[in-house]
Amino acid sequence: MRAIFAIALAGFTEARRNRVTVLIAVFALVMLLSTTIILNLAVFTLDRVATDFGLGVMSLLLVGLTIFLSSNQLSREIDRRTIFLVLSQPVSRAQFVFARTAGTVLTLLVLLVAMAGVFWVQMVSLRVPVTAAQFAAIGGLGAELVLLACLGAMLSSVSGPLVSSLCSVGLYLIGHGASDLYLIASRSKSEGFAAVGKALYWAVPQLDRLDYKLQAAYDSAIDWRQFTMSVAYALVYAAVAMTLAIVAFERADFK
Repeated sequence: MRAIFAIALAGFTEARRNRVTVLIAVFALVMLLSTTIILNLAVFTLDRVATDFGLGVMSLLLVGLTIFLSSNQLSREIDRRTIFLVLSQPVSRAQFVFARTAGTVLTLLVLLVAMAGVFWVQMVSLRVPVTAAQFAAIGGLGAELVLLACLGAMLSSVSGPLVSSLCSVGLYLIGHGASDLYLIASRSKSEGFAAVGKALYWAVPQLDRLDYKLQAAYDSAIDWRQFTMSVAYALVYAAVAMTLAIVAFERADFK
C-alpha cells in the first residue's frame, strides 16, 4: 500500500509539473473569467449562457488533458526505460499500473475542483444562481474523467501514445453518441445492422449518461437516482478497464 501511494503521489507531482497541465489550467481560468465579455451580448439569457459556456470550457479542457495524460502514462515509462528501475523494487506490475492511473485521476480531480471553484465564483459575481443541476454536471464530469483515465491506461498498456490517444478520442466521441447509435439501430430494417448497433451500444462507454450540461444550462430537475446509477455504471466500467489494463501490462514484454 505504501508503494502504491508513493507511485501515485509521484505521478501526481509529475503531472502537476507538466507544462501542458499548467497551461491548460491557466487557460481554463482565463476562459472562465472571460465569460463576462461574452455575456454582454446575451443579457436576456445570462443564466443559460454563463452556465453552458463555463461548463463547456471546463469539460473540453479536462477531457483533452485526460486523454493526453492517460495515453502517455505507461508508454512514457517504457520508452524512457524507467519501468525497469521501478519494477526492480518490491512493486508488482499491477500495483504500478493502478498507482500511475491513480496519480492521473488525482491530478484531474484536483483540477476539476479548482475549476469548479472558479466557475462558481464567476457565477456568484454575475449573480447567476448556483443550482443542483450544476453540481450534477460537475459530478458527472468527474465520473467521466475517471472512466476516460482508466480507458487511457488500458489502451496505453497495449499500444503507443499516438494510437491510444486516437482510440481514446474515438471512444469519447462514440460514447457521447451512444444513445443516438442505439436509436438508429432500433429503427433499422436490417436485423444484422440492428444487432451490431445494439452490441456496440452496450460495449462502448455510454458517456452521454454522465453529461448534465444541458440540464444545468436550463436548470432542469435532476433525477438523482438515475444520476447515482450513471455514476455507478461509470465506476464499474472504469474498474473493468483498469483490470484489462493490468492484465495486458502484466503480459507485456519490455525487451
